[in-house]
Amino acid sequence: MDIELNYKLIGIRLRAERIKKKYTQEYLSELSGISPQHCSGIECGSAKLSLPCLVNICNALKITPNDILMDSVDNSTPQLLKEAEIIFSDCSKDEIFLMLSIADCLKKSMKIKNIQLTREEI
Repeated sequence: MDIELNYKLIGIRLRAERIKKKYTQEYLSELSGISPQHCSGIECGSAKLSLPCLVNICNALKITPNDILMDSVDNSTPQLLKEAEIIFSDCSKDEIFLMLSIADCLKKSMKIKNIQLTREEI
């Protein structure tokens, strides 16, 4: 069974965590033992990363690989719900209502058109 990792999504999540911690790429590189160029490539999705590299970066950011690989794991619903909770945590009730309405409309439209996106298409 071949697993296809979406390195673009991995990079997006790593970059978001780095920015949340207010780390520069240079500082994260220093903490995780990689070059700033490799860190940039990982965040852009143009460079692949090894498991030891991922663990080092996650340790530097004080997060787990689950936080980064959730899109690659079949049973990722709990982690995705946790992320949704974080997204909604600073929203007003009206903002939450609007975002949920948009999500519901999108879901209905996708079902009507029988659209099923793969991880690679997202």
